[in-house]
Amino acid sequence: MSDDGAGDRSTTRETGAGFRAEERRWERNLWFLWHGCFALMAAVVLACLVADRAPVLAYVLLAAICVAYAGPFRAGLWQEGGYHRIGYLVVALPATLGLGYLDPNGLLILYVVFPHVFAVTRNGRTRLPLLLGLAAGSIAVALHHDSLVGALAAVLSALLISLIMGVFTQLMMREAERRGELIRQLEVVSAERDEAHRQAGVLAERERLSHEIHDTLAQGFTSLLMIIQAADSTVEKDPATTHERLALAERTARESLAEARSLVAALAPAALQGMPLDQAITRVTARIGEELGIAAEARILGTPRELPADVQVVLVRATQESLANVRKHAAAASVDVRLHYRERSVLLEVSDDGTGFTAESGDGSFGLRGMRARVEQVSGTLEVQSAPGAGTTVRVEIP
Repeated sequence: MSDDGAGDRSTTRETGAGFRAEERRWERNLWFLWHGCFALMAAVVLACLVADRAPVLAYVLLAAICVAYAGPFRAGLWQEGGYHRIGYLVVALPATLGLGYLDPNGLLILYVVFPHVFAVTRNGRTRLPLLLGLAAGSIAVALHHDSLVGALAAVLSALLISLIMGVFTQLMMREAERRGELIRQLEVVSAERDEAHRQAGVLAERERLSHEIHDTLAQGFTSLLMIIQAADSTVEKDPATTHERLALAERTARESLAEARSLVAALAPAALQGMPLDQAITRVTARIGEELGIAAEARILGTPRELPADVQVVLVRATQESLANVRKHAAAASVDVRLHYRERSVLLEVSDDGTGFTAESGDGSFGLRGMRARVEQVSGTLEVQSAPGAGTTVRVEIP
């Protein structure tokens, strides 16, 4: 699960990064077109002023417009709001009218100044008075050089084209804002998803550790307690038996210590270290027989084959948990463990002739719940058959 979660998070981050990169390219191309149009129109007006032998003041006014435009452009503020672009309009609008008064071709700069009014102003209450004022002033200035019809045609054509450009610019601005908002929402969703995966990983790890502790340390302590109690009951009457039980307690303690070290190091069960699965199950079964003084036999059926490490761990843990339940609850006289290598699966059966239990009482067992969770992690099935007085059989089959 954790690997899938890491892959999802990586894919989400890569998707967000791709959107952001595409957004930056899109904005960069838009502003390149925007600034390129201004530079082209300023060059055309300059050429006209040179051809018309315009007075020096006309060049000064054109330079003032360019400097006012370039100020926020250099600082990267054309993409931002605020007083920087308003300052450009404060310079550009009167300079445009003065430039048109000094040279009729100076009004060509209106083709970029009108769109600038659209770009700078954010609402109609500000934009409309500025547009009307600039248009009326431009017509008045154009009348100084031309007839009313010519002045109206020149200014209104510039205004019409600028209106089209302005609407287009506004649409592009809104699209940029919409895309930016989508990217921000994607990043928020990605962060929430990462946190959900992290929390799920923490809960899964806690559950795994609880099952590991139950299957190793808790079972080892329970076994030690029972052996010590049995040794205490014979300490005066039968010293030899007491000595055997204390030796068994020592071996159990060493095995539990090995399990604890394996758990800390996230290794396979100690019973699997240095021996094949069949031998590990045989050893675990023999120990429970020695510990309880009952008949305990492990049989290996079919043709043994190498199994994946996680399957081996599940089979050993299932055997340990089933035998632990025999120790704690069954009061059995015998237990039989069978590991059957089938053609398409492996089957583990642990049967005892103990007291058994009802389905209701078995369902609440933490050990059985943990065993079922382990088996399901390797796509296996767990079946428990038991009834009061009829013993218990635990079947684990893993494909």
